[in-house]
Amino acid sequence: MQREHLGVRRMAPVLLAGVVLLGAGCGGGDPDYCSDVSDLEQSVKDLGSVDVVEGGRSAVTEALDKVEGNARAAVDSAKSDFPDETSALTKSISDLKSSAGKLGESPTPQQVARSAADVAVVASAVEDFVNATRSECD
Repeated sequence: MQREHLGVRRMAPVLLAGVVLLGAGCGGGDPDYCSDVSDLEQSVKDLGSVDVVEGGRSAVTEALDKVEGNARAAVDSAKSDFPDETSALTKSISDLKSSAGKLGESPTPQQVARSAADVAVVASAVEDFVNATRSECD
């Protein structure tokens, strides 16, 4: 009798570890970066609706700051799983930040065109990133 009791005691930690691993493998929920990716996607949509001509540099800068903050959070949480996508995202935001920094309060058509092109590159990088994470973030 006592021998059976010892066998059960020795197996309990193994069984517990198995249950924990099974829970982590299925039904454990989305990875932590999924909410960061969702926040980033929304901030890029908001950036795309900024009227650069009317709002000028401050409107772009405000929207860009939100995108940059959300991108930083998403990149930090997902870069080990999606290094190519997060690298492209980081570069595209850096380029946009540079062109947006050159906007004057009354931007020229060339400045607006450059910033618009950079916004499109950011949107594309975010789309690629979102598509890459989609299978993990259902």
